[in-house]
Amino acid sequence: MICPPGRWWCDHVHVPDDTVSWAEVAARLAAERSYWMCTTLPSGAPHATPVWGVVTNRTLYLYSERRTVKARNLAADPRVVVHLESTEDVVIVRGTAEDLGLPAQVPEVVTALSKKYVGEEDRQYLPDADPDFDIIYALRPQSAIMWRLADYEGSQRRWTS
Repeated sequence: MICPPGRWWCDHVHVPDDTVSWAEVAARLAAERSYWMCTTLPSGAPHATPVWGVVTNRTLYLYSERRTVKARNLAADPRVVVHLESTEDVVIVRGTAEDLGLPAQVPEVVTALSKKYVGEEDRQYLPDADPDFDIIYALRPQSAIMWRLADYEGSQRRWTS
């Protein structure tokens, strides 16, 4: 039985087979090294750029420099799409990017980034090593879709807030 809209008294809710929990989406995001972030230019055109980030407490945090195109885009319109690099193992998340301010204001995120990106060559690109990285974003998800190409039909899953 599917509960009618607004009926809080319904004691059994059917969960469709194609749903996934946010915890599962966050776990897939956490396992990846890099992401693609898509924002909107003032003209309305899309803008895509690779980014690094980290998942902590089921939240994806990303960072940048306020002077970049993506940061200027997000200041004007915080809607964002973030997805994995892979076309074989797909996760696409739509939501908004919340400006959390300077990295020093979220030291737990900076620490998590340093624990994730541990290569000697990675260090220079982290917010605690380069003061130009002056903004941290928290992805506030609204929906997600994921699938594995090898089982495209059978593996599609969706999440909505």
